Amino acid sequence: MPLRQRFKISPTSRGAIFKLKRWFYLNFFSKASAEVREQNRQAWLELSRKLIDELNKRGASDKPARITLEYEKGINNEFIPVSATIELMEIKPLEVITVELRKVGGVKT
Repeated sequence: MPLRQRFKISPTSRGAIFKLKRWFYLNFFSKASAEVREQNRQAWLELSRKLIDELNKRGASDKPARITLEYEKGINNEFIPVSATIELMEIKPLEVITVELRKVGGVKT
């Protein structure tokens, strides 16, 4: 059964991939043996390449995004990505609130 890792929303999709990269290197690279480390690195490179290609097709590298990764973990800490979901967001104001601290003319309220 695949495991799932959902990341916080990032201001850009490039930032979301960077969060995913840091998570990957912490969990599957630094703690692995040399043989497994290279195998995991190749799996990461393939995953990141596909994510970047997909985002570039849509021109979405500067849009806010959140990534959810489904993966499997092998017996020797192998990283086996199953799927990645990228949620592209839009930042827009819901409501504008103005709080006045002084009246025009310098008289405090």
